[in-house]
Amino acid sequence: MEQLMENGAVQETGTPEAEAQEAEAREMGVRQAEAQELEAEAQAQEAEAQESGTQETMESMMDQFALFDLHKGEIRRGTVIEEMENGWLVDVNYKCEGYLPSKEWTHRILVGDAEKPKKGDSVEVQVVSIREGEEAQLLLSRWRHEFDRRWTEFENKLAQNEIIQVRALRKVKGGLMVDCCGLEGFIPISHLAADGRGVNLNKFLDEVFDVKLLERDRRKHRIVFSRKSLVEKEAAELRAKFYEEVKEGSIIEGEVSSLTDFGVFVNIGAVDGLVHMSEISWKRNVRIKDAFRKGDKVTVKVIGIDYENNKISLSIKQVAGNPWDSVADRIRKDATLTGPITNVTDFGAFVEIEPGVEGLIHIGDISWTRIRHPKEVFRKGQEVQVQVLEVDSDKRRISLGFKQLNDPWKGLDEKYRKGQDVTVKVVRLAEFGAFVEVEDGVEGLIHISQLSTRRVEKPGDVLKEKQEVTARVLEVNPDQRRMRLSLSALEEQQPHVRDEDRGGKRRSGRSEQEKHQRPAQEEVANYTMADLFKDQNISRD
Repeated sequence: MEQLMENGAVQETGTPEAEAQEAEAREMGVRQAEAQELEAEAQAQEAEAQESGTQETMESMMDQFALFDLHKGEIRRGTVIEEMENGWLVDVNYKCEGYLPSKEWTHRILVGDAEKPKKGDSVEVQVVSIREGEEAQLLLSRWRHEFDRRWTEFENKLAQNEIIQVRALRKVKGGLMVDCCGLEGFIPISHLAADGRGVNLNKFLDEVFDVKLLERDRRKHRIVFSRKSLVEKEAAELRAKFYEEVKEGSIIEGEVSSLTDFGVFVNIGAVDGLVHMSEISWKRNVRIKDAFRKGDKVTVKVIGIDYENNKISLSIKQVAGNPWDSVADRIRKDATLTGPITNVTDFGAFVEIEPGVEGLIHIGDISWTRIRHPKEVFRKGQEVQVQVLEVDSDKRRISLGFKQLNDPWKGLDEKYRKGQDVTVKVVRLAEFGAFVEVEDGVEGLIHISQLSTRRVEKPGDVLKEKQEVTARVLEVNPDQRRMRLSLSALEEQQPHVRDEDRGGKRRSGRSEQEKHQRPAQEEVANYTMADLFKDQNISRD
């Protein structure tokens, strides 16, 4: 039966209807296969999507876990969400906001630090401490992170080169504060220069220069530098070059570096040389502080070099030369000059007639009248006009006269005429008469024979010193500096006695008096100013 059915089926397949059914069955099988493939592909995509979603969820969870996983010292960037009285609240993607106190914003060792933040600003901070639990707290600091960053940069530079550049910030007691990699360091004043003497801190301000590390302490935030060794090395090189180019006798430019009681120190590049007090000026009694100031430019002559001790002796006055070498060409005898009194002594007064050239007015050339001390006429610093009496350039002496330009005898014969009556003052008495002062610098003589019409044994019987009397001028001779006066010429004539005996006695008395007066008159006629000065010396002795 089965075979028959199979045969029937075979027979049926051979028919057109059978073929159509077979083709339709095949098409349905293909469609079912495609549907199964599509379903399998969909299931695969769905499985892949589920797997991918699971992975993304895990990564998100890990990231979220990482946000809450903070530890002390970690660096986070956050946003300021609120400004408080003594600090700020900062969101650093933690389960609670972090607190950034004001004192943790910056530190004194940080140079040129940022301004304080405002709400919404982004800041980079370091975790200082964390408290877990329901009341979680997070303490943050900015300056600690900034300090660590700058310190690392500082150490990296030191690792590359022991010489590092710094910039001077400000002066402090004992030295200078400097900036290095944004960190504040200190240079002691003793390490700013080779010897630490006369260091001007102001000249370093805002300047950039090389230094070496002297000391560092990260925990104490302390950095100390020194430029002493660098300066010493540079100075040694400059000195070597200086000694090759400069010798004794060289004239160079310099700058006053310091003033002392014994001289002036001048910087001439490689070293500081000393201009001793005696080498400053040809003038005497020069006040250093009045003549110089620190920083003054001066021209000096090298007069000594001590290579072993690095000492240089300099001179300022030798640059211009000694004024006494050519004084005879500039100052002539009888010339009239003006200058200040530089010194007053017992024997006279010194006058500066040129810078570095002084002359002496001897006490005898000060006044025509007798003086006991030059200070009666002069004082130090007084400007006077003098006449050159003598120039001796070999002995470096110049004699000056003051009274020569103030001669009271000049034109005296026109002022006082013969027969004129004048008031005079007795200045001293001598055996042969009395010297009287007519005016300042002018003295005259009243001879003993002219003191009275009567016989006078000694002038003291008639006159006393400092007594003022009226006398008549008998003679004025300016050339010989002589002036004769008389008191007797003013006395009224006595009436003649008619008695012959009395007249005879008078004649005999007059003849006797004439015998005494003639030699006295001759003595007056021959009396000169030389006798007067001789008498002054006798009376002075």
